[in-house]
This record gives sequence, structure tokens and C-alpha cells, in this order.
Amino acid sequence: MSVRGRPISFWLLLLLLGQLSVRALAGGTALLVAPSGELVGLSTGPLDNAPIENFLLPGFALFLVFGLGSSVVCYGLYTRRRWAWSGAIGVALALLVWVVIEVAVGFARPTLSLNVATAVSIAGAALSPAVRADRRDESA
Repeated sequence: MSVRGRPISFWLLLLLLGQLSVRALAGGTALLVAPSGELVGLSTGPLDNAPIENFLLPGFALFLVFGLGSSVVCYGLYTRRRWAWSGAIGVALALLVWVVIEVAVGFARPTLSLNVATAVSIAGAALSPAVRADRRDESA
């Protein structure tokens, strides 16, 4: 089944990347504005086990990699750029690494499960036969 000539799994992939982008832009901005984590209800306590003192660097990574990066991958997928499919897989893998680092540092937030589910869903949608076939029609 397709919508506007693209498989439903393609639109699901865009939706997943889009919601990740919105969440990351909002969360990253909040951490950049208030590196103490107060705007998002974070304590710097778990950072005692990390080589950083506040959330400025994680906020920057969140904003850049998952916020802007996911948006760029969405654009690339929509316009059938060759690199976009790999970009979607890269975002999924980066998100899993992000979760592993959060767990290693000692964070136990509800978003951990959401992020794992998002990463697995992005990878699953990107690897679906319909999305892979759709990318064969890509332009430069």
C-alpha cells in the first residue's frame, strides 16, 4: 500500500525521524539555555560519574545530531538523496549509543525506553523492503 506514490513504511520513517527531531530540538535547546538541567527537570547528580559538569555538551549533541541531523535526513529521504537511507540507519545507531551512555552514566528516565523504541523503529522502517525498494528510485 502506498500514499502519494511512497510506501507507508516510508511515511512512518519520516514520522519517527520528525518526532525525534522535534523532541531533540526542544530538549537540546532547553539544555543549552540552562545547562544545569533545571528546565527539563534533570539533576546534575548522575554527572558525578561523567567527565562533564553540566548538560551543555549533551544539549549541543542532542540539538545538533538528533535535532538538526534527523531533520536533514528527513529532507534527504523525501527528496531521495543517496545518503539519506544510510543517514536514517546512522541516526538509529547513534540513538542507541546515546541510550547506552545515559545508562552507563546512571540516568533512569522514562525517555530511555522511548528512545530505544524510536531507534529500533527507525531502523526497522528504514530496513523494510518497501523503503529499500523506494530508495532504488533515488536521484543524486
